[in-house]
Amino acid sequence: MFSQDRTTRVIQSVVAVAFFVLAAQLFRLQVVQQGKYQAQSERNRIRRIRIEPPRGIIYDRHGTVLVENRPSYTLSATPSICKKNQRSMEFLAQLMNVSVADVRRELNAADNPFMPFKLRHNIDYATLVQLEEHKLEVPGVTYEIESRRVYPSGLKSPHVFGYTAEVSKTELEKRRDQGMLPGDLVGKKGFERQYDRDLRGQVGYNFIEVDALGREVRDLVAEGEQEALRGKDFYLALDARLQTFADSAFSGKRGGAVMVDTRDGGVLVLCSKPDFDPELFTTAISNENWQKLINDPDKPLYDRMLQSTYPPGSVYKMIAAAAALENHKVDLSTYFSCHGGMQFGNRLFRCWLSSGHGAVTLHDALKYSCDVYFYNVGLRIGIDLWADYSHRFGMGQLTRIDLPGEEKGLLPDRTYLDRVFGKKGWTNGMMLNLAIGQGDLLTTPVQIAQYTMMIANRGSYYQLHMVDKIFDPKTKQFFRQKFPVKTVSGISPGTWDAIHEGMYRVVNGAGGTGRNSFLNDVVVAGKTGSAQNPHGETHAWFIAFAPYEKPEVAVCVMIENAGGGGAAAAPIAGKLLRLYFDQQKAAVAKPLKIQEASTAGALVTARGR
Repeated sequence: MFSQDRTTRVIQSVVAVAFFVLAAQLFRLQVVQQGKYQAQSERNRIRRIRIEPPRGIIYDRHGTVLVENRPSYTLSATPSICKKNQRSMEFLAQLMNVSVADVRRELNAADNPFMPFKLRHNIDYATLVQLEEHKLEVPGVTYEIESRRVYPSGLKSPHVFGYTAEVSKTELEKRRDQGMLPGDLVGKKGFERQYDRDLRGQVGYNFIEVDALGREVRDLVAEGEQEALRGKDFYLALDARLQTFADSAFSGKRGGAVMVDTRDGGVLVLCSKPDFDPELFTTAISNENWQKLINDPDKPLYDRMLQSTYPPGSVYKMIAAAAALENHKVDLSTYFSCHGGMQFGNRLFRCWLSSGHGAVTLHDALKYSCDVYFYNVGLRIGIDLWADYSHRFGMGQLTRIDLPGEEKGLLPDRTYLDRVFGKKGWTNGMMLNLAIGQGDLLTTPVQIAQYTMMIANRGSYYQLHMVDKIFDPKTKQFFRQKFPVKTVSGISPGTWDAIHEGMYRVVNGAGGTGRNSFLNDVVVAGKTGSAQNPHGETHAWFIAFAPYEKPEVAVCVMIENAGGGGAAAAPIAGKLLRLYFDQQKAAVAKPLKIQEASTAGALVTARGR
């Protein structure tokens, strides 16, 4: 048995130890780990607010605003607060016209439950009013101001500009390093996608103090505060007036046009029709509208200038001509007789003119687009020479225009034919079709526009590009893109002379197939094409450059299922050229004043991109 005194001492010792442990724990919490728990306390009291920067503005080459921003309101909620407050959850469900369970499911997708999570973009005014009226009653529910893309010039061109929409889960995983969060708006398709990182700008942060219910008390100045920096502004090579004309000219048609400045490769016009309204995607697109777009037989979501591939038909004949002249398979006096077709084996290969063109040399074969002449040329040059020169002119390769989704087409060389048909499964007879731009050959209109620039410049060319210059709001400087000149190898001045003369006669000679692009005061050279299509009427092509002696622009027009290129495509090219040269005359008489009000006085420097 313990004595009473000993029992008392034991109890006192236990109590003393307990107090010592408690004191040590208090010391650890209040002194040793003060910084840790002070920071946690501050996080509960102070909230970091993410500020979206204005997206960069897109201008045309003359300073016309093509794409800019208007304020848009986004419904947001902080999951850690709202999920504990039934009133907030019910309010969100009522605003979004969904169940409370649906709201909870959406909030559970947030990466950070302590940061506002975007639930609905571009909310209407009535919803905004309700948020303002009840903001003190519904902790964690708020709205943010974002930028919505608008098109003040009326030119939407979705295949060029693309559109912005909420970042997908796949994109989010790939772009974590950019500080992107669920609900952020990013560029989708076209230019908005290609230059999204530059257009987005730099996200900013500020801090607010909140009460125990998560309601805002006051703004704070805290470490880590960062001003939002708007995105870079882009000035395109595009000409808004020419683009607008092209859009109207292709109304109700399937096809498009590409016009290129031959002096630097800048794209003046890039029109693909039919297209769609990009503002359909500024909010979550309805299933009804989405089904209409994807099931539309005219395929408006498809960019026909970059993504569609077609046999080019007779606009391709200059490649066969170059190969034949350079390798002495023909000369300018060589002629072939056309009686409406050419027999090869047991098959008659017809000329487009059933009555025939008679005896024609190269110049008139181009002028009249005689197929029989080029059937003979194809047999003389063979697949290897033809494929070699086609490759020199960029066929079967990407132009690397600064837009996403470009296709490279199909250049059927010997390796391709052996693989597809077998080494003994094809003959040189295939060259009859390939020489006139038919057969398995497939090209895109942007490839053909680049090829036209090569011809116009007698072999010199530049990479096709949309951007002329970029304004950086951080440095307050302009940066202009410069691309080195490239050259088509192995073609002599005499061959270029022959090709130019033939294309001159197409437009300016009596009976030339491209007379519908003729201009009285500017000499145009061109080539028509009508490409056979197994799914319907022939596709109409026309290419041209002007002025003939000192080219400034090259143009390619392609219209699906429209028949002859001279009748359908050449008139549109002629009108585009007419508008371009009328604008040049007006600019000389009254120089255009480039709109750069927001960036006046900025330094212009040169930089490759």
